[in-house]
Amino acid sequence: MKSHNIYTPFSAEIRSIVKETADVHLYRFSLPEGTVCPPGRFFMVSLWGAGEVPISIASHSEAGEWLELCIRRTGHVTSAIDHLQEGDQLWLRGPYGNGFPLEIAEGAEIVIVAGGIGMAPLRPLLYEFTVPGKGYGGVTLIYGSRTPEEILFKEEIENYTARGINVKLCVDRGDGSWSGHVGLVTDLLGDIRSDMQSTVAYLCGPGIMIQNVTRDLHRMGIPHDRIITTLEAHMKCGVGKCGHCYAGGKYICTDGPVFTYREIIENRITGDTRRSG
Repeated sequence: MKSHNIYTPFSAEIRSIVKETADVHLYRFSLPEGTVCPPGRFFMVSLWGAGEVPISIASHSEAGEWLELCIRRTGHVTSAIDHLQEGDQLWLRGPYGNGFPLEIAEGAEIVIVAGGIGMAPLRPLLYEFTVPGKGYGGVTLIYGSRTPEEILFKEEIENYTARGINVKLCVDRGDGSWSGHVGLVTDLLGDIRSDMQSTVAYLCGPGIMIQNVTRDLHRMGIPHDRIITTLEAHMKCGVGKCGHCYAGGKYICTDGPVFTYREIIENRITGDTRRSG
């Protein structure tokens, strides 16, 4: 199999675009032969004349010759991408970063906590942890969004329960159609029913959510090194050279973007959720 050079940008055709919300789209691309995309890693995505931005992988590692990236319109680059259509080209390089550790979850109960667009990088884990015969324990998903209209992957989430996932949803602001919880994801942590010492938690979301959820999960008994989260930063190069994402003696683009709560505390790592886009 021909190996893929992660430092060389490649042209990727947009094979399909799915509108998830008013400002979020799911893009599917073809991949060069030999490209492996473990959960938690990211690509640097560029559009000629607009710039480059880091985007986390939203497809599972067994997807084969295609890749999915979930992109929210937030700045100059992502606004330009938002105008593209199927058949248009983007330039990708990567994947970069360390990815989510999976071995620690073997035989364990798993809690996945997502906030907003943070659901996208965690989506591959929900696939991985429900593949029959892989030896993982039960899975609980706690997902918070600002409004019901901004919940990502609605049809998939409706099918999660049939796959054995315990799903807990909440929104900041409900409407007449919403019958679920209105409030914060931290309100739902008390619904977790497992042996906390052997539970593994995976998190992705806004910085304030990460701070509060890591604190509360540890208080509930989950050890520091079994709470695993992503951190965002102003990444420019993606390969640990420019220094934009350097924090606590770590480069978030290469040493991360995935860290345990223990690593964050011991190294005093702080992510910056104002990711450029």
